[in-house]
Amino acid sequence: MNRVLLVLALSFAALPARAEGLAPSLSDWGTVGLLQTPTARGLPDGTVAAGLTALGGLHRHVFAGAQLLPGLEITFRDSTYPSWHGLSEPGVDAKLRLLREGPWRPALAVGGRDVTGSGLDLPGKGRFAGEYLVVSRRWWDADLSLGIGWGGLGDYGHARNPLRFLGGRFKRDRDPAKASSRGPEAWFTGERVALFGGVEWHTPLEGLSVKLEYSADSFRAQQQDDPNFRPGLPLNAGLAYRPWRWLEVGAGVEQGSRAMLRLAARFDPREDADTTPRTPPPAVSARPASPDAAMPAPDIAALARLHRLPARSALVSGDRAALWLDPAGAGTAPLAREVGRAARLLADGAPPEVEWLTVVTGSSGLDGSALTLSRRAVEQAAGKRGSPEEIWRTARLDRAAGPPPDWAARLALTVTPTAEVSLFEQSAPLVQRTYGDAMLTAEPLRGLVLSGGLRLNVSHNLHFLDTNAIPAAEPVRSDLPRYAERRAAVERLYAAWLASPSESWSTRLSLGHMEEMFGGVGGEALYHPLAARWALGLDLNRVWKRPPDDALRLAPESGRNTGHASVYWEAPGAVTTGVLRLGRYLGGDWGGTVELMRAFDGGIGLSAHVTWTEGPEGAQSRYGGRLEQGIALTVPFGPGGSWPPDGRLATAVRTLGRDAGQRLRQPLPLYDASVTAGYGRLTGSWPRLMD
Repeated sequence: MNRVLLVLALSFAALPARAEGLAPSLSDWGTVGLLQTPTARGLPDGTVAAGLTALGGLHRHVFAGAQLLPGLEITFRDSTYPSWHGLSEPGVDAKLRLLREGPWRPALAVGGRDVTGSGLDLPGKGRFAGEYLVVSRRWWDADLSLGIGWGGLGDYGHARNPLRFLGGRFKRDRDPAKASSRGPEAWFTGERVALFGGVEWHTPLEGLSVKLEYSADSFRAQQQDDPNFRPGLPLNAGLAYRPWRWLEVGAGVEQGSRAMLRLAARFDPREDADTTPRTPPPAVSARPASPDAAMPAPDIAALARLHRLPARSALVSGDRAALWLDPAGAGTAPLAREVGRAARLLADGAPPEVEWLTVVTGSSGLDGSALTLSRRAVEQAAGKRGSPEEIWRTARLDRAAGPPPDWAARLALTVTPTAEVSLFEQSAPLVQRTYGDAMLTAEPLRGLVLSGGLRLNVSHNLHFLDTNAIPAAEPVRSDLPRYAERRAAVERLYAAWLASPSESWSTRLSLGHMEEMFGGVGGEALYHPLAARWALGLDLNRVWKRPPDDALRLAPESGRNTGHASVYWEAPGAVTTGVLRLGRYLGGDWGGTVELMRAFDGGIGLSAHVTWTEGPEGAQSRYGGRLEQGIALTVPFGPGGSWPPDGRLATAVRTLGRDAGQRLRQPLPLYDASVTAGYGRLTGSWPRLMD
């Protein structure tokens, strides 16, 4: 048997790649794959997908996932199936690509189904849990996959497990009730493994593919629930069709007799950014003949605002002209494009003796960078006689350009419709909350932020939350249904002061109602050198619970301390940031959070997080810990019409109403305020300087 496996693997790897750009499709489980089995493929970077699969008389999968990195796919899923318990089975599926497909090698990926357990609080093994290694290879218009599976993906047990040497004492327990309490050490250690695989043929009709697969899943959990259940044939066939780029439809016949139907919505931020209309850049004409013919500094700032640039102040002095942009990089345009357009306006309107143009980027009164450019280089690039690379040779970058001569007050309205969904409840396959926030923010002085917001609750079914079964004595967020019952309430009402005491340090002090459930006082410090790809942060807060029946009161007996130390690491260009936080959460529990934040053209943001803590103070848990996780997507509205320019649509799939692992939802984090206007985003988008 081992020789047969070796020959198959070597023959499969030797097939040369002949097709490129074949779009992968989703499996029944919401991950990229065939029908019941995964492949080594992934969606385009940053793509978010959500949908529903129905397999006749058996499974119902509700799923949402994202391609968080080019090689990392995460999917949240809640599955219902006929059982004596009448419960759903939450799960988190993950896939990591180990090798890209090359001229003479296939793509290789490793992954798992239900990698955190059955939606519970500590990693374990759920009813559908399984792990796999899979390779995929393209042959003209066909995409072949072959894998080896453990657990639910290898129930037929074709061969003895080659990884048993990892420890015989960690063999997979055949009883799912016992297996559910096992930790990650049980991975890849079942007694038997099985092969699975298939092919997806991309037909000449654009967007249509045909799938055929062999699955090694014998539906062991269903057989244990119902002794009369028969899994049928392990062969499945189906179709996947994308009539539009945002919709995928799937249909098939599985196990020889069961009909399958799948509907999924897909959102690719790169495709959306390509359709964003672009306004022409400002023209650069000949220099004014005399100083009297030039524009004064206030007029330059006013003209920049007409061009939809966040200009707050301007200065013309000697051979230098400067323009302050705040908040820079927060809109739909790349930061370098904003800087380039500001430099064009300075070059077009400044007096003839000005030779150096400085554009200062910042947010909430904090400077991100001060970029000084040669006026002659900007004029040449605007006339197609130069390039951003040539401008960079003579550019100078500093933290700040000194205090501006004046600072225009700012008043902004932000509208944020939000849909939050939980796929982590065993009492219901989907729990949702929908609401809209209207935030009014004023900055009367540089560094002073005053903000208030009204929340309108639209709909929810939070009474299905598992946390309602046993109410907590001192809830953190498990009393969320009481807040959602209010038709309208004050969501935030706070004041914040931001300052830069030194070149690499920034600080913030906040006071007021910081979020829907908590108010109090807090402080934060961030150390972020100008050109560094890392930063260190510390936030400390003393907060009190806001009773749901009185939005402006703080319950004096509910005071608690919370705070975290954070480490930030930016990928080149600062479009991807990883964060590690360690500290005390709102329930008094100690633990850590890992976050991944992505930024795409058009102002689209994608983020994910996972938190592990010891559990709230006073809580007794047989698991010894708690998991809290989620992914979120924000998409800005296009300016124009009756919408405010900075309106955003927010969607999230996260655990709702939990008491463990809950951080204060700080409305003005220092890193979020500074990274959009910082060195990394500027250099990362530099080729867009003259767009």
